[in-house]
Amino acid sequence: MTTPSAPSVLHYQRTRTLSEVPGLVDGLQLRLSGGGHVYVALSPCELVLYFEQSRPERDKTGHALHYDLEGRLLKVAQPDRYQRRGLSHRILATRKRTTDEGGGIERRVLADGADVIVEQAQLQVTEVLARLNEGVTAIEFGKPSVHQAVKTLTPLLQRAAKFGVETARADTQRFNQLYGRVAILPPDQYNALVLQATEGCAYGGCLFCELYRGVFYECKTPDQFRQHVRDAVAFHGEGLNARRSILLGQANALALPEETLRKFFDVLHEHFELPSAQQDPVSVHWWYGSKTRFDGVSSFLDVFTGRSHTVAEFHRFHERGLRRVYIGLETGSNELLRWLCKPATAERMQRCVRALKEARIAVGIIVLLGAGGRAFDMVHRRQTAEVLNDLSLGTGDYVYFSPLVIYPGSRYDEESRSLGVEPLSPGEMNDQERAIRAALRFDDARGRPYIARYELETFVY
Repeated sequence: MTTPSAPSVLHYQRTRTLSEVPGLVDGLQLRLSGGGHVYVALSPCELVLYFEQSRPERDKTGHALHYDLEGRLLKVAQPDRYQRRGLSHRILATRKRTTDEGGGIERRVLADGADVIVEQAQLQVTEVLARLNEGVTAIEFGKPSVHQAVKTLTPLLQRAAKFGVETARADTQRFNQLYGRVAILPPDQYNALVLQATEGCAYGGCLFCELYRGVFYECKTPDQFRQHVRDAVAFHGEGLNARRSILLGQANALALPEETLRKFFDVLHEHFELPSAQQDPVSVHWWYGSKTRFDGVSSFLDVFTGRSHTVAEFHRFHERGLRRVYIGLETGSNELLRWLCKPATAERMQRCVRALKEARIAVGIIVLLGAGGRAFDMVHRRQTAEVLNDLSLGTGDYVYFSPLVIYPGSRYDEESRSLGVEPLSPGEMNDQERAIRAALRFDDARGRPYIARYELETFVY
């Protein structure tokens, strides 16, 4: 096939075109029947269709459709907003607020609308595929060549074109059968491969948590977990290329005895390549775009369920691929922890973090903004900052501030009402976060942890 003379390729950024982006290994630019253009790009992780922006900036991209390599719609992106579709067929809509609105980012999970988004995307992909089938007259550019791009991208476009509403709903049913409900993940694990060694929470008594209320706690046997992993691999298929890490769930799977966890890690090693103890940090080139390689295993730990793991045990977990552990500190105040019905102490969590750090395992510390309302506001600010400063956090660690969500009729709602505990407003929670952040001190030699918000209400998987 002869390469036709090509007009300017659509721009990815102001200074470079899509054809100049190194991560987009294959590309094809087509002229659409309406006169616009689309650039179809393939990376090791996804297929993306970049559509030309309407006049007057016709050389720039407008919206883009992102698909995993299994053909599932992942995201619809525009310059000022995007809609991310989860495997659960829920949509997270994110947009930049205007200056008149006060600026910043708005995120919300849409109650419905996923069907419409999938249907509109399918129509657009179908049009692109039809133009491609018309042959060279519609093709303006190919990378590395027109022939190679057509050969590589055509089957992927065909797969994406089949992802309509019925297919999406059937895929969601498979997801529900496999996972039930993925209640929550840390923000840096939203793109993880979730594998559930346990279901529910072994404790389930925290006053503020409704995530696993009514879910019966159960730990899988090694054989059950092995079948779960096989089913997960079959479900994700080629979409595994886009998954970076493994999240061993659910709520506090790492609280299991070492012998039980060792068997679960054995199962993981049967199916995947995990970094060795010497791979620290793990190079992105080692795992990027691979269906079997992951940059490590992460998990939650509550520090009070079962016997505490020793430094030696954490060392052995690190050797098997464990790279990050998430701990719900909630607050540095033991008095507030008791009020929250969380049977932990700040001192016990500090000991656990020190043991993890000694074993070269990074931590993610979660702080609950608004816990205890106005009655505990000042002590929560002061003692939480004191505990965080004592944890020797540094580069590779995370500190998440998670705003308290009070569900009507929940145990927290009923308890706080009965005791006259006034909740903090969103603005007051922001003030609390700013005060804690301002009091944090980090060692220059260790670097700074990543600090961010952790919004339970804007999670989709």
